Amino acid sequence: MVVQRRTVIADGHRLSYQEAGPADGPVVVLIHGLASDSDTWDRALVPLAERGVRVIAVDLLGHGRSDKPTSGYLLDDFAASLEAFFGAAGIERATVGGHSLGGAIAVQFGYQHPARVERLILVSAGGLGREVHPVLRAMALPGAPLLLGAALRPRLIRLYRRPVLHRALRLTPDNVANLRRTRGALGSRDGRAAFFAALRGVIAPSGQRGSFIEMRYLAEHVPTLLVWSERDGVIPVAHAHAARAHLPGSRLVVFPGGGHEPHRRNAVQFAAAVAEFVEA
Repeated sequence: MVVQRRTVIADGHRLSYQEAGPADGPVVVLIHGLASDSDTWDRALVPLAERGVRVIAVDLLGHGRSDKPTSGYLLDDFAASLEAFFGAAGIERATVGGHSLGGAIAVQFGYQHPARVERLILVSAGGLGREVHPVLRAMALPGAPLLLGAALRPRLIRLYRRPVLHRALRLTPDNVANLRRTRGALGSRDGRAAFFAALRGVIAPSGQRGSFIEMRYLAEHVPTLLVWSERDGVIPVAHAHAARAHLPGSRLVVFPGGGHEPHRRNAVQFAAAVAEFVEA
């Protein structure tokens, strides 16, 4: 099964995305989180495509290979960009899935453009409670951009790449892949500016800003699948259980173990859960 990289011009900006699966299959559009890109879905794309799903993973504006303008990184902006992407890519309706920040964007998109969204898949999603990892809260502090810029100087980046350091810190291959993706997202001035603008739109030093859990339209109109790891250290699984209780028609899949990327750690099982949800 071939995964193809494509680009479209949406609302004047170039958006890059990856696509796999049959052209006539049910469409699932996947949205990544902060300091990431569409490669976060790399392990799930082929399993989903093999189950007959036309799967599309987008590089959000300011991320990956998409354009990085100087502004436009609030939830409303991402939702508007995604609406333009649907139009440019010829997608009328789709199941929309989002990981972390991408989950909050998926919900916002469904709220603003309900005709576009058949179902929602929220993977370790933001926007369902206040708690979030302390490092992300610290990144919302005023001096964080300067500190991060200093930490990403070329000399230090060369140090971070050394296998001996990876072994000393007992980093797994997944840890190294995530660090590489994060370094790519934050390695440029434009990338860091986009990261901080997007982060501060959804996270304050006190925690996540607000909650979508009270938006009744989810329960009333949009079938929702929640996917989490039982020991997610970034956004606690308690958010998933609270959302499940609030959305009585939703489904909840919790994978054993830790980590904030159940779609990578449990890619085959994730693809099976998504395909079953879409087919139902």
